[in-house]
Amino acid sequence: MNRIDLNVARSHVGHKVNLHLKDGSVIVNVIVTKAGRTIYGFEPNRSVLHFASSIRGKASKIPLKEIEWMEPLGNYLAS
Repeated sequence: MNRIDLNVARSHVGHKVNLHLKDGSVIVNVIVTKAGRTIYGFEPNRSVLHFASSIRGKASKIPLKEIEWMEPLGNYLAS
Protein backbone atom coordinates (compact mmCIF):
# COMPACT_ATOMS: atom_id res chain seq x y z
CA MET A 1 0.00 0.00 0.00
CA ASN A 2 1.20 3.51 -0.79
CA ARG A 3 2.31 5.87 1.91
CA ILE A 4 0.12 8.83 2.84
CA ASP A 5 1.68 11.97 1.42
CA LEU A 6 0.97 15.63 2.05
CA ASN A 7 -1.29 16.03 -1.00
CA VAL A 8 -3.52 13.14 0.07
CA ALA A 9 -3.72 14.54 3.60
CA ARG A 10 -4.64 17.99 2.32
CA SER A 11 -7.48 16.53 0.25
CA HIS A 12 -9.12 15.33 3.50
CA VAL A 13 -9.03 18.71 5.28
CA GLY A 14 -12.48 19.54 6.63
CA HIS A 15 -13.72 15.95 6.41
CA LYS A 16 -14.42 13.33 9.06
CA VAL A 17 -12.14 10.28 8.86
CA ASN A 18 -10.89 7.27 10.78
CA LEU A 19 -7.08 7.25 10.99
CA HIS A 20 -5.56 3.78 10.72
CA LEU A 21 -2.04 3.85 12.15
CA LYS A 22 0.89 1.61 11.26
CA ASP A 23 0.95 0.03 14.73
CA GLY A 24 -2.56 -1.35 14.14
CA SER A 25 -4.51 1.13 16.21
CA VAL A 26 -7.32 3.33 14.91
CA ILE A 27 -8.25 6.88 15.86
CA VAL A 28 -11.95 7.05 15.14
CA ASN A 29 -14.25 9.85 14.00
CA VAL A 30 -11.92 12.85 13.84
CA ILE A 31 -12.08 15.99 11.71
CA VAL A 32 -8.93 16.82 9.74
CA THR A 33 -8.25 20.49 10.38
CA LYS A 34 -4.86 21.08 8.73
CA ALA A 35 -2.04 19.27 6.97
CA GLY A 36 1.40 20.74 6.53
CA ARG A 37 5.04 20.77 7.53
CA THR A 38 6.43 21.72 10.92
CA ILE A 39 9.06 24.41 11.05
CA TYR A 40 9.80 24.14 14.77
CA GLY A 41 10.72 21.34 17.10
CA PHE A 42 13.22 18.53 17.16
CA GLU A 43 12.67 17.43 13.55
CA PRO A 44 11.94 20.41 11.30
CA ASN A 45 10.23 19.85 7.93
CA ARG A 46 8.28 16.85 9.19
CA SER A 47 4.85 16.49 7.59
CA VAL A 48 2.09 16.41 10.20
CA LEU A 49 -1.68 16.06 10.22
CA HIS A 50 -3.69 18.23 12.61
CA PHE A 51 -7.03 16.82 13.68
CA ALA A 52 -9.76 17.51 16.20
CA SER A 53 -11.94 15.08 18.05
CA SER A 54 -15.53 15.61 17.01
CA ILE A 55 -16.75 14.96 20.56
CA ARG A 56 -14.54 17.27 22.61
CA GLY A 57 -13.01 19.42 19.89
CA LYS A 58 -9.52 18.99 21.37
CA ALA A 59 -6.85 19.51 18.71
CA SER A 60 -3.96 17.08 18.23
CA LYS A 61 -1.34 16.32 15.62
CA ILE A 62 0.35 13.21 14.33
CA PRO A 63 3.25 12.70 11.88
CA LEU A 64 2.11 11.51 8.46
CA LYS A 65 4.66 8.69 8.52
CA GLU A 66 2.67 7.11 11.39
CA ILE A 67 -0.55 6.90 9.34
CA GLU A 68 -1.12 3.87 7.14
CA TRP A 69 -4.41 4.98 5.60
CA MET A 70 -7.40 7.24 6.15
CA GLU A 71 -10.95 5.96 5.93
CA PRO A 72 -13.40 8.71 4.93
CA LEU A 73 -16.69 8.69 6.82
CA GLY A 74 -20.02 9.38 5.17
CA ASN A 75 -22.26 12.28 6.07
CA TYR A 76 -24.73 9.93 7.72
CA LEU A 77 -22.24 9.49 10.61
CA ALA A 78 -21.96 13.22 11.24
CA SER A 79 -23.35 14.27 14.59
